[in-house]
Amino acid sequence: MSEANYYGNVNPTLLQVVDQSAMRICEFGCGAGALARAIKTRLAHPVHYVGIEIAAEELAKANGVLDVGLVRNLDQIKDWQYDSEMAQALPAGDFDHVIFGDVLEHLYEPELVLQQAVSCLKPQGSALVCIPNVQHWSVWLHLLRGSWPRQSSGIFDRTHIRWFALADMVALLQGQGLVVEKVIPRIFDAEKGQALIDALMPAAQLAGVSPERFKQLSQPLQYVLVARKLK
Repeated sequence: MSEANYYGNVNPTLLQVVDQSAMRICEFGCGAGALARAIKTRLAHPVHYVGIEIAAEELAKANGVLDVGLVRNLDQIKDWQYDSEMAQALPAGDFDHVIFGDVLEHLYEPELVLQQAVSCLKPQGSALVCIPNVQHWSVWLHLLRGSWPRQSSGIFDRTHIRWFALADMVALLQGQGLVVEKVIPRIFDAEKGQALIDALMPAAQLAGVSPERFKQLSQPLQYVLVARKLK
């Protein structure tokens, strides 16, 4: 994936789970604003859209679509209330959605960042999250070959700091008081990895894991999760 695509892609699964009635959205890692544009085009009413992005040159490309855009390294801000621009842009209990599209795995303290983002949600608001699946068959393949690649994007993105299987993703969201309502697997090249998954099924059974469950969990490259704040 080129760097332009890295910051300019629209995740169609995230787009699909945006509530049609959403009025206020904050996207963390908004890149060049591609998802913001797609959401504003899709919804029939004005949407107040805040974007937080670490790459200033990419955020500049989103100026025409964002209502507020801030360049921030979230790992460097432990308490958003001490950042006057963040505090003003992200008041507590104000947003219908907070969005993290392939962002949480890049953070040293995803729990702390998510906790503060959840405080910005209205009651019944939801976090829309996409996270790579470290249980994907390609990870097993590289480990069997004795390698952990460092790539420009994807599961082996060299800038990843944290890694999650599905159970870890759910625990991360539930740990911030959210109720996970949807888990949507994003599967690519399923047939390509099928022979390896089949070969590993006896190992899964030896580890006390249902072979069918192992197969199910090894196919998604990513998961999109929708998690609601009840009150």
